Amino acid sequence: MTPEYKTNLLRVVYPLLAVLLGTLLTAIAFLLVGYASYACQCSMPITIAFPFATIVWSLRRWESIGGVLMAFEFPVYALLVALGKTRKGRIRLALFLLGVHVGAVILGLFMYWGS
Repeated sequence: MTPEYKTNLLRVVYPLLAVLLGTLLTAIAFLLVGYASYACQCSMPITIAFPFATIVWSLRRWESIGGVLMAFEFPVYALLVALGKTRKGRIRLALFLLGVHVGAVILGLFMYWGS
């Protein structure tokens, strides 16, 4: 296997594995959030795990898109990290996405408490 062929193969495999891993994380998060929501009889765990869906659900005209955002949030995170060129770039993207997620959680909690 030539180095060029190996590089091209990894460019295809990394994003596919990332989407698969993101889908698996979404399924696990659905289960854990479902159990946590049932335990507290509230939707705060959904707000923490899937903040973008919660923000969209707070807007009355866009409620139907919230489920789509919930399903594709973690695969998109994983895909963006996998598309980083270097290991350092992937770490930067992961930290940036973590910051975006935390910011969305804070906004989602404000919208949750405001409604």
